[in-house]
Amino acid sequence: MTARSSKAKATVKAVRPTRKAVTKKAKLAHPANPSGSKGKGKKPPVKPAPVVDAGSAGGLKVRMYRVGFGDFFLVTVPTASGNQYILIDCGVFKGTTGKGDIGSIEEAVEDLFETTKGQLALVIMTHRHADHIAGFSRAKRFKDFKASMVWMPYWEQFNDDQDSVSNFNLLALQLAMRFRGRNDEAANQAIDQLSNATGIDFSVAAKGGTKGGGNAAALDLLKNHLGQNGNNVRYYAAGDKPELPPELEGLSADILGPPPKDAKNFVALTDFKKGVGQYLDATTSTDTREKSIQLFSKHWITDTPLSCYPMKDALGDTIDYNVIQNIVNSAQPDMLVAAAAKIDNFLNNQSLVVLFKFAGKNLLFVGDAQAGNWEHWLYKLDKPTNDPTMAGEMTVEASQILRTIDFYKVGHHGSTNATPIPVVDALGKNHSTNGFVAMCSTQIGVYGNPDKELRFRARH
Repeated sequence: MTARSSKAKATVKAVRPTRKAVTKKAKLAHPANPSGSKGKGKKPPVKPAPVVDAGSAGGLKVRMYRVGFGDFFLVTVPTASGNQYILIDCGVFKGTTGKGDIGSIEEAVEDLFETTKGQLALVIMTHRHADHIAGFSRAKRFKDFKASMVWMPYWEQFNDDQDSVSNFNLLALQLAMRFRGRNDEAANQAIDQLSNATGIDFSVAAKGGTKGGGNAAALDLLKNHLGQNGNNVRYYAAGDKPELPPELEGLSADILGPPPKDAKNFVALTDFKKGVGQYLDATTSTDTREKSIQLFSKHWITDTPLSCYPMKDALGDTIDYNVIQNIVNSAQPDMLVAAAAKIDNFLNNQSLVVLFKFAGKNLLFVGDAQAGNWEHWLYKLDKPTNDPTMAGEMTVEASQILRTIDFYKVGHHGSTNATPIPVVDALGKNHSTNGFVAMCSTQIGVYGNPDKELRFRARH
């Protein structure tokens, strides 16, 4: 397995992983220092754009671009007419710590263009988070790419109304501005979740602008440029039989997620549509009323008349931020944090989950699928169990899929709210000798850090 860059090269020696370890005595390079050098005072390369090849799987090759905190995968499919290419996501997210973006995504896209000559058979957008799509707007080179087909999750076709998207972005902005007076981990994580959902840098948005056009610009490129004004865009949910471009001969695909519309409880739907699902609970008892304020601007519809609130609260009005901060900080539970998390979970559970089969090899890409997405296709239930352990017995079909996986794209950057334990136990179980290959795109210090024990086991 090699990691290479146009500016820096590094080699990582590894064995094919078993279920208990990903690498054996492998010298792992930090994303910001791919050479692994330990020299004191030496700065890492300014814009490393290393890529990692997982090796051949039935002639198939998977490349993971190291861009920081974001998914960016290229699948090379060998055919009689030459190599064909599938791009799965292209994103990066810096987070409030600023550590998520190592500044390499534009150079990585240049490598993608050089490899594919700008021709992609299939582009898959698993979901609309910035760490999965920001590159489509950040890298101007994408205007020179062509694609035969674009796949998106089923739910995306309902999120395209411009008024609804604008309202959603405004809601996120209003929420984010309420966190600016706080300086704690929960508030910063909530801002990250809102920024990732919209692609908006709220520190810039609060001053009247956004950086890079946000997720809306990336979606526009995907749907209107690569998707040829929507003509070549396909929307899929669990159970759909997808249409593949004819040039991907020998490849088959199954769609395992997201849950379809009739199983929306598994997505924990928060509808983008105006007036649907965009609510925050508020206290209504008389003893707390006088301590309350109007959370959003006057043009927001509320269940309680604005006259009940003693303070103005619109952008540009004079606001006692100390009062706001005290109210927000004393909220139990923290409803603003919960609202941001709800938006984040909603989009993650929309993730398109794809199982590719080629020459006897099975590859599973799950985006950022969380519990609801997994539970729907693993157990075929009518409604969620809300059991985080997922201790029930999965279907024979789901078990067979997992046991025969040769390649797994680790869900949600290795987060604890993805890849349920029963899935880990079942993955590649039929491959008792060689195990399976797994790739995980993540970055220390963005959403917490990888578990120390897990990191130790991965290195020994």
